[in-house]
Amino acid sequence: MRPNSKHGNVVTPVETGTCPGSQRVEASMGWGMRKINRAVQLTLSDWRYLATASVELFEARYRFATNSPKRILQGLQEQSSPSPREHLGHPATIDVERVSWAVTLAAHYVPWRSDCLIQVMAADRWLRRHGVCADFHLGVAKDVDGGLKAHAWLRYGNLTVTGGRYDEFAPLIEPPAN
Repeated sequence: MRPNSKHGNVVTPVETGTCPGSQRVEASMGWGMRKINRAVQLTLSDWRYLATASVELFEARYRFATNSPKRILQGLQEQSSPSPREHLGHPATIDVERVSWAVTLAAHYVPWRSDCLIQVMAADRWLRRHGVCADFHLGVAKDVDGGLKAHAWLRYGNLTVTGGRYDEFAPLIEPPAN
């Protein structure tokens, strides 16, 4: 109950939980407020990374729609800049961990589908522009129905840039061994 100066003590349906969906509304308001609080805490630099990630995801989605799978895979396998092992001694001009964070987060919010391969394409292009060449991996595994499922991920040294968990996938395409 909450006091109300005009009406005395009033119990509203939302307060008692008798209104259909009231708990859902209250829970979603809490979820929304958490999202707003997190967004407000982001720095200008964070917002720049997220904006760049969104543009890269859009570009990757466009390339995915307009290029053959063969061309996409060849582009991801090119070693046009130093490998991560060679590059570790020199500071990168970009924060690879923040690229990972931004691409993964932006992929959840852009209005187009941004699955693992799109995220790999976006992060790979972004990193290569800054002289960082990450390793592209493609793996396959059986799903619960016995069919095949594929997963793409990008690694830079010991960091998984995109793709998250990949341990259940048998490697189909890996970077060449040095």
